[in-house]
Amino acid sequence: MTIDLKSHIQRIILAIIFMASLFGSYVKAEVKGPVVIVSSYNPGEKRMEATINEFSTRYIQKGGDASNIRVESMNCGSLTEAPEWQENLWNRLSKYYENGQKPSMIVLLGNEASTAFFSLTINEIKSTPVVVGIRSNNIIRLPKSKDTDMKSWRPKKSYFLSKDFDDYKIIGGYVYRVDIESNLDLLHDLYPDRDSIVFLSDNSIGGLTLQAHFFHTMKNHTRYKIQYVDGRELSFQDVNNIIHELKGKKTAILVGTWRMDNSETLTLDNTTVSLGKSNKTIPAISLTSTGLGDWAIGGYIPNYHNVGAELAEDVITYENTHLAPGLHMLDNLYKFDYTKLKEFDIPEEKLPKDYILVNKPNGLWKDHKTEILITLGIIIFLVTALTISIHYLILSKKLEKSLIDRGHELEIARDKAEKANAMKSAFIANMSHEIRTPLNAIVGFSQLLTEPDIPISDEEKVEYGGYIKVNSDTLLNLVNDILQISKMDAKSMEFNIVDADMVEICKTAAESARANLDPEVNIEVKLPDHPVPVQTDVLRLHQAFSNLLSNAKKFTEHGTITVAIEESTKIDEIRISVTDTGCGIPADKADYVFQRFKQIDSFKQGTGLGLSITRSIIENLGGRIWLDTEYQNGARFVFTHPIRQE
Repeated sequence: MTIDLKSHIQRIILAIIFMASLFGSYVKAEVKGPVVIVSSYNPGEKRMEATINEFSTRYIQKGGDASNIRVESMNCGSLTEAPEWQENLWNRLSKYYENGQKPSMIVLLGNEASTAFFSLTINEIKSTPVVVGIRSNNIIRLPKSKDTDMKSWRPKKSYFLSKDFDDYKIIGGYVYRVDIESNLDLLHDLYPDRDSIVFLSDNSIGGLTLQAHFFHTMKNHTRYKIQYVDGRELSFQDVNNIIHELKGKKTAILVGTWRMDNSETLTLDNTTVSLGKSNKTIPAISLTSTGLGDWAIGGYIPNYHNVGAELAEDVITYENTHLAPGLHMLDNLYKFDYTKLKEFDIPEEKLPKDYILVNKPNGLWKDHKTEILITLGIIIFLVTALTISIHYLILSKKLEKSLIDRGHELEIARDKAEKANAMKSAFIANMSHEIRTPLNAIVGFSQLLTEPDIPISDEEKVEYGGYIKVNSDTLLNLVNDILQISKMDAKSMEFNIVDADMVEICKTAAESARANLDPEVNIEVKLPDHPVPVQTDVLRLHQAFSNLLSNAKKFTEHGTITVAIEESTKIDEIRISVTDTGCGIPADKADYVFQRFKQIDSFKQGTGLGLSITRSIIENLGGRIWLDTEYQNGARFVFTHPIRQE
């Protein structure tokens, strides 16, 4: 009998150990899965990034494995995409449920991610531990049909995460509570004569959730008539017009959330400022802090803060103990705008207890203690302070103007970028044409010279060799011009600024141009008898003169080409002209001739880059160049050059 009892006890102990090992294996397997953070939108967004960083830091501090964390972003866009969020979420999570595995925890951040999660009815989802953050306790379930029009869809019910999702494994999280009842009581206490409410919500899942919560809450209220202003259907201007028409009526506004109107553009945070400025007689109560500090008088609002560390604490607690910390509610507090209280003549005695004021100026002594002490001892400090104040006032005006100018500059830069893209395409097309022309001549005549079956006389060989040389020079000049244009575009061309005499530069340019000059054409100079000192890059300026004189020689069959230094209307610059008696340039082509690859006479030899390079050189040297359209006896180019370089 004793032996049987002993063996029975041994069997019981072995069974307990076996069950404990099974339970331990189960715990280990469940914890072994990754912790998947699901972000509603870009994890790089400021608030989302801060929350994820806080979570990761605390998780690692508490002994969690950093390599076990996964981040999945749903990249949610506008509300119109909401019917697709469920499928989007499952596509991102399903890979963690393959081969019998599943995440040890899912962390939902934001309204979109958690709304999609709790709209899914997949068993694997329901059985996975989950914590929730960056959202309210109120939630809706998304429509099942992808064809649902989210502009007009009305949720049938408003749910609460804290009590309506027992079939899901919510083990923790930190959510805020939108207390409509307390805000209605606050409105009644401050404005007992109001008989109607305008409820403002925006075109987002948060706005739709808040609207549904408000709608179902107000079913049991008969004190107020309700008008819904829905950002899904209206633009900011429509909303402004509706509120503007409320002037003189016994109406108050409950501000839900306002970040996006029907244009689906996330740039509307500042529109609450505009709404406040244009509607100063209608009291507004904020449910979520939207508009507080700009428009709303105040409200009973959640005490928002970064909950990343708290979410990590819940995850670690569950991983270590398998005890669910439960869903936590952030505290609410009464917060009011001191400025708006004064504007609406509301005494602080009417406010609830333990309220917080924003925009309240500090006392004179606290703000200006140092200034007051110094003023008492040194009266002159007042003059200095006044001077500094005026200086900064002027500076702020300049900065304001600078910001406006910068905006215009950005628009101009965009236009330039578009033009540059078009110019690039045109440049490639012109390059192909310009290079092909001389290259075809070179290849053609070279083949003639090297073809053994074609008899060619010595005179023809000389002639063909001349053609090859001319086209080779043309091709070389084209390549040089293109390289120079490229350097100018890249701002990599170096200018060697030295002291020089403009008279000598003009004489040298004219003398160089007399080479290969037609006998019926004469080059003259009209220059002062004394030196004209300037600071310039002599080599680049010679190149500009060479291009201008080369064009003049090309289009002047008889007559005179004149290089002259003329009087300028400005004392700090010199004015130079190059005039010919050639065929001239039509006035409507005055700007055309400076464009790249543009030629008035396509039968004349040239690349069409000379005048464009010349203008770049002159402008880089601080001058400007133009065609004198009043001159009728040929073409006259005029350019200015500063005496001293800045």
